[in-house]
Amino acid sequence: MTTPTTIDAPVPSAAAGAPPAGAPASRFPAWLVAGLTLLFLVVWLMPPLGFLKQPGVTVFPVWMHTVAELVAVAVALMVFAVCWHTGASARSGNVLAIGCGLLAVGLVDLAHLLSYKGMPDFVTEAHPEKAINFWLVARYLAAATLLAVAWRDLPPLQGRRQRLGLLLAAITLPLAVVWLQLAHPALWPRTFVEGQGLTAFKIGAEYGLVLLMGLAALGFQRRVVREHRYDAADLRTAALITVLGELCFTLYCNVNDVFQLLGHAYKIVAYLYIYRAVFVVGVREPYEQLRVEIAERRQAEQRIEFLAFHDPLTELPNRVLARDRVERAIAAANREGRVVALIYLDLDHFKTVNDSLGHAAGDRLLKSVAQRLRAVLRETDTISRQGGDEFLVVVGELADAVAVKPVVDKLMAALERPVLIDGQELATTASVGIAQYPDDGSDFDTLLQKADTALYRAKDGGRNTYRFFDERMNAEVTERLRLRSGLRQALERGEFVLHYQPQVDLASGAVTGVEALLRWMRPGEGLVMPGRFIAQAEESGLIVPIGEWVLAEACRQAMAWRHDGLPPVVVAVNLSGAQFARGEVEAVVQRALRDSGLPPDGLELELTESILLSNTEQVLAVVQRLKGLGVRLSVDDFGTGYSSLAYLKRFAVDKLKIDRSFVADLLTDADDGAIVRAIVQMAQGLELGTIAEGVESEAVARRLADLGCREAQGYWFARPLPAGELAAFLRRSASGAAA
Repeated sequence: MTTPTTIDAPVPSAAAGAPPAGAPASRFPAWLVAGLTLLFLVVWLMPPLGFLKQPGVTVFPVWMHTVAELVAVAVALMVFAVCWHTGASARSGNVLAIGCGLLAVGLVDLAHLLSYKGMPDFVTEAHPEKAINFWLVARYLAAATLLAVAWRDLPPLQGRRQRLGLLLAAITLPLAVVWLQLAHPALWPRTFVEGQGLTAFKIGAEYGLVLLMGLAALGFQRRVVREHRYDAADLRTAALITVLGELCFTLYCNVNDVFQLLGHAYKIVAYLYIYRAVFVVGVREPYEQLRVEIAERRQAEQRIEFLAFHDPLTELPNRVLARDRVERAIAAANREGRVVALIYLDLDHFKTVNDSLGHAAGDRLLKSVAQRLRAVLRETDTISRQGGDEFLVVVGELADAVAVKPVVDKLMAALERPVLIDGQELATTASVGIAQYPDDGSDFDTLLQKADTALYRAKDGGRNTYRFFDERMNAEVTERLRLRSGLRQALERGEFVLHYQPQVDLASGAVTGVEALLRWMRPGEGLVMPGRFIAQAEESGLIVPIGEWVLAEACRQAMAWRHDGLPPVVVAVNLSGAQFARGEVEAVVQRALRDSGLPPDGLELELTESILLSNTEQVLAVVQRLKGLGVRLSVDDFGTGYSSLAYLKRFAVDKLKIDRSFVADLLTDADDGAIVRAIVQMAQGLELGTIAEGVESEAVARRLADLGCREAQGYWFARPLPAGELAAFLRRSASGAAA
């Protein structure tokens, strides 16, 4: 990265006008310019110093002139060297213009040195006019160079040919001037007359230089004000000092007097300021930029190192650092016989904040939570963000296992205070799981796994609470993992089977339908009831492909019974909320009916109240399309959810299924009897069928019939049977009815 300067033409940017990073302030050396000006005025105007200006007085001998000019030539060549070797990214037209311009000036100054009166002949005789001619050419070259870079930003010369062309011009021009002076001296105007001094042309030429240098100084001043460029300030100083020097060269009467001495001294000082300017751009400024880049890289490395062990949002330790803190706490506790608690904390319903207020609000909430948790902990405790809305707290130096309870209470109390986010008060709660060393484990991974298990038990317990880990939780988690893993393979291996429970008409005793009930024939374990695995199937999403298989198999089996000559019965299949959420229920039902050949009125779909009440409009559209196919619809476990007459009317269901919880104590509980009577009467009023499940005695069956319930199922009639046994049951029922 290169900072643009006057010499290196500025690139427009949002930061234009600001000083380059790392560059010194652009301060004007007023003391120096004032001192040089005062010295000039004293020598010029003070009568006591008049003897220094007499024709016969030598103040500036040849050797001193030689030294001064050699210094000036050396500085000019150094300017060229710095400009030429400045980095390619910083090399602009201004840089090379300064360098090559000063190279040409230095070469002509060298010719001026060799032509000075008192020097050995340089091809032709050394003479004041010869030296003055070279002098004027060098001065005008310098003035033109400074004037060019003061008022214009020359385009970069990146091509090798362009740079070499400019270099060739810088060498050719001085050679042409030398040839013209040596070969055709008569072509040059008179500038000095022995015994008389400077000619009017010479004095006018010097004033022309004063004007040009003044314009250059004005251009650099403009850049200083607008751009605050350090090199512009130095070039402005060089131009002003050159003006003073040129004024000296309008006043001398011989080439060895005091004005010659002052003029050459001012010239050297001006050259040094030019060198200072290009040195800053070409050498010191790049090194300063390198220093800044090194500092920035060091800061970036420190930031990377910090982020390797901390969360970027809350700046809390991350899991890597939390692991280290736990291991240290365990080592200390092991030496001192203490307890270490690992507290796993998860914010309740944090997703709702992100969804409703946006992720920025969620981030601010997380920061606020981090601050609150940190405020109630000791300096020796560690709080870590694991990601999302999960935090870990490491509490060491506990006397016993129960000593962590007050800490957890303080953490949860800190979270209960409302947080103001975007003008809204948000109430936050958390579910917390706790594992402890040495009772629950002796390493970070074991403690984390067990704290996570306890955390999910706290969520199952209604959230906004905490649970300590115990081994029973581990057994349950292991069982859930085994079930979930086994479910993924059960479909592929054909381990699922359907049992069918008859549904009986209470008035006639005839079998009117069957309910398909899922069973898992698990290898090495036998028949597994759905109560053990359905929850895991729903959590894992496997309930969708399992539900599709159940629907297809139930339709196929119902049609197979018809092909075997059995009386046609309606097969009832339960649908899950996940199947409705996927939006593919209609296609799955159509495919099952098409593949099996079962008439639509031979299929009954059982829906729970929760399905009908979630995403009502979307579910209503699906239900209406299912009704359009001709299938029957019933509401399963009616009365246990948010029963609503409105959805019964809108969804046009065919049957209500009275939950077994109302049937079990029907004979002894008056409330259950009243509820069943109310459901039956409501169904009759709406012209809906009713079926009671869980009927296990003849007395209950008769009571249901007395209450007006049409159908029932339960162990009193038959337990759920495999397809083969159900076929035999249907034959016996048909024979009994015929008899």
